[in-house]
Amino acid sequence: MSPAGPYQKNNIVVVTAVPGTNYTFDQWQGDLSGTTNPTKLRVSRNHTVIAVFKLAGSGGGGGGGGGTVIQPPLPDKQLVVGYFTQWSIYRRNYLVRDVEKSGAAAGMNVINYAFAAPDANLRCASLDTFADYGKRFDASESVDGVADTVAQPLKGNFNQLRKLKNMNPHLRVLISLGGWTQSFRFSDAALPENREAFVASCIDMFIRGNVAPGVSAAGVFDGIDIDWEYPGSCGETCSTRPADDVTNFTALLAEFRHQLDDLETEMTAPDGTRPEYLLTIAAPAGAAHYGPMQLRQIHAALDWINIMAYDFHGSWEAPRQANHHAPLYKSPCDDASADWGAKAIDAYTLAGVPASKLLLGVPFYGRGWGGVPAVNQGLCQPATSVPRGVYERGINDYEVLDAQGRTDFWDDATATHWTFNGSELWSYDDDRSLGKKADYVNVNGLRGMMFWELSGDAPDGHLLQSLRQSLGTAPAPAR
Repeated sequence: MSPAGPYQKNNIVVVTAVPGTNYTFDQWQGDLSGTTNPTKLRVSRNHTVIAVFKLAGSGGGGGGGGGTVIQPPLPDKQLVVGYFTQWSIYRRNYLVRDVEKSGAAAGMNVINYAFAAPDANLRCASLDTFADYGKRFDASESVDGVADTVAQPLKGNFNQLRKLKNMNPHLRVLISLGGWTQSFRFSDAALPENREAFVASCIDMFIRGNVAPGVSAAGVFDGIDIDWEYPGSCGETCSTRPADDVTNFTALLAEFRHQLDDLETEMTAPDGTRPEYLLTIAAPAGAAHYGPMQLRQIHAALDWINIMAYDFHGSWEAPRQANHHAPLYKSPCDDASADWGAKAIDAYTLAGVPASKLLLGVPFYGRGWGGVPAVNQGLCQPATSVPRGVYERGINDYEVLDAQGRTDFWDDATATHWTFNGSELWSYDDDRSLGKKADYVNVNGLRGMMFWELSGDAPDGHLLQSLRQSLGTAPAPAR
């Protein structure tokens, strides 16, 4: 607000927030706080005042257990889940604003925000407090064009996600815990003597919204996604208890479900409406990792399971061979002992997981090999080097690979796509391969598709739009 000057000492103005249709006033942010409306402001300079509104009939957005909005139910098929990475706001300059600007928000049902993790005390913790709730986004960076202020308690990606949800009421956001580099403490956190307190800390921080003293993120997150890589087997590290992790993982998920159910009951409104707090996992597609897991038991606690059907091959292999990193069916380079997407889906369903609880994961990035002979368009040929990617060796985003304009090749039997320039092969999904995977999901009755991750797409959201079109009906955004 910019009242006409000069300012008088102790000048008091009355500020009133007027909600639009189907919304009610929730709270003040910026240079005001609290829930009184109208309220008074002592004016001695220019001020930024933000009025936060919520859907009529929903819970409040303040601290404690508030912030619950009763949202439309999620579809039981053609669900699209995508990851937003905490760190994409840095080198990649991909912001929550871009999820709206590219049209991605309208084509998705759920965003998984990656990552938080157990800390040294085996409590849930932010991995980057600045990105999560400390960074001030200016007006040009903000989802709604309103700049953050120094005084507002909640800033950063969390506040931007809250704004994104306000603009897209169909959209849910989950906090994802763990990931490749932050799974090493799960084995301790899941022990019987630790799991109840660990789970309680995650729910308090992300669902109740008590992210820091004086900072509430209530209403930002609608549930929790567990990305333990991997229970009972090695991921980036081998900080595992092979004899105990598998059963402790099952018990950990049951504890999450129990405490989330209790919170749903606590938050039930007088008219009987209640929130839905989701619990999902990112699950391995390699037999060495899913084989030990209690697949039949774990799904009871979960709303769905995201199968990470990618990274089957890459630069870490020795000897190196140019191969498909996310084939739906068996690559011609492999024998029957290898892993591929449909094989993992079959294993989960044969173990007793309903197909309606499975999402097929797809990558929005590719993997590459260098020094590849010009035979068979490079496929299945030995590689002598790893090409340099924009952010790391052997990996490039779809956005980068698509812009290269290299010759495309296609294998209908495996539903795979690659490019080859005579010495360098890149394996990645394009419109056609995603279409084949979407067909597979629909024909086999899977819940939908998951992708890693949003910043890898083209600026106009091309790959996600293609995925959504192939999979089927997009959620109808309520504007």
